[in-house]
Amino acid sequence: MKNTKTTFHFPLSILVGEGKLILDAGTAHPEVAARLDKDYLATTATVLGNVKTQAADQKQKRGQTGVLSKAQLDKIHAFHLLIDNAKKTAKLAFPGQTVKLREAFQVGVHKPHDLQSQLQRGRTVLASMQAAENTAALTSKGWTADETAALDAAITEMENDKTLLEAAKDASLGSTGKKNVQADDLYDRLLTVQNAANLQWPESDPANAQTRADFRLGKFPPKDHGGHHVEPTPTPAPAAK
Repeated sequence: MKNTKTTFHFPLSILVGEGKLILDAGTAHPEVAARLDKDYLATTATVLGNVKTQAADQKQKRGQTGVLSKAQLDKIHAFHLLIDNAKKTAKLAFPGQTVKLREAFQVGVHKPHDLQSQLQRGRTVLASMQAAENTAALTSKGWTADETAALDAAITEMENDKTLLEAAKDASLGSTGKKNVQADDLYDRLLTVQNAANLQWPESDPANAQTRADFRLGKFPPKDHGGHHVEPTPTPAPAAK
């Protein structure tokens, strides 16, 4: 039986990390719940938990669980956020330089998906962020030596964590059919919550900027990772009682 592919094209760790932020926003801004089905946020939180821990529920035939702990997932998520920020800065610093962005900063390059390959691409991005000929342009867009050092440290820590690298081989961030079905359910749910937030706090009102940011509107799905943003069916306002 073939594995079911996800409808999104970015690492599972980003889905989990961004999902937590979106659900935290739902708790902080309960008005959004009125636009959703009863217990929708609570059910979505359960799905998020399942996606995060599902590797622990699957017996590995090779006798390895391939379980990624919360600490390991946090490392991967932090690494992906740093890479995402580096690519966004590079796109601002070198607009229109398609070949440079792809080759030097890996913009638009997402395969292979395994963690070792991601770390190799991360090293390519890091080297380009460190290159003297790129420094001025990157600095002019807000990038600092501290970000470069943080990216270097994140990659080095993961490369030296043999337990993480071994576990990631089997808990491959969304590779099995069952895992992908659950991840797709979470993805659709997060888009639905965002849609409800977009209706509740429209972009046309500047006063809504922070609330919209809390729900990661405009940030999730991450475009630099090839996020396939399929709009859910618009969530109607609740009927007047």
